[in-house]
Amino acid sequence: MDVNTHSASASPYNLLVKIEFQGNFAASASATNSGSLLLVSHTVKNDQIHLLMVQQIEIRGNVIGFLRQKVKEVEKNAQPLDAVFVRQNLSSSFGSFMTQHLMRVHEHLDKDSDEVVIYTAWRYSTLVAWGEASAARELALELHIPVHTIHNRLRIARDRGILSSPGPGSRLGK
Repeated sequence: MDVNTHSASASPYNLLVKIEFQGNFAASASATNSGSLLLVSHTVKNDQIHLLMVQQIEIRGNVIGFLRQKVKEVEKNAQPLDAVFVRQNLSSSFGSFMTQHLMRVHEHLDKDSDEVVIYTAWRYSTLVAWGEASAARELALELHIPVHTIHNRLRIARDRGILSSPGPGSRLGK
């Protein structure tokens, strides 16, 4: 079983994110004023990342041990949640936590980034699938490159047929 643990300060929001990876599952926790927000996701064969659990909970003791236990509970019979719906019903800081969870999963999957257009399109599409309204901006911040560069890569990906065009005025893949 592949087990990796990371603690990362997830800029630009200064969220402290603890994340645990077990196989294709990732569980992360971020402290809030009323406990911790917990996310569990699962990466499937076609590199889609499904949100399986969002929970506000009080975590006492070892956070990483708690995250490992949650993955064991969820991996048995969890069904994917509608990440866009979940994000729409969370505060913006919780939505930022969802984005940072995805960014850490992207890093963990360590996909071949030699073809930057394909890599950028994949990361962008996962962010949009999770309801990130500013996916290009978030990628630019994470990769420390101008947002214009992300937009150019996405245009090239659409020209190559890697990404579909969202159409005029579309947001969140709708």
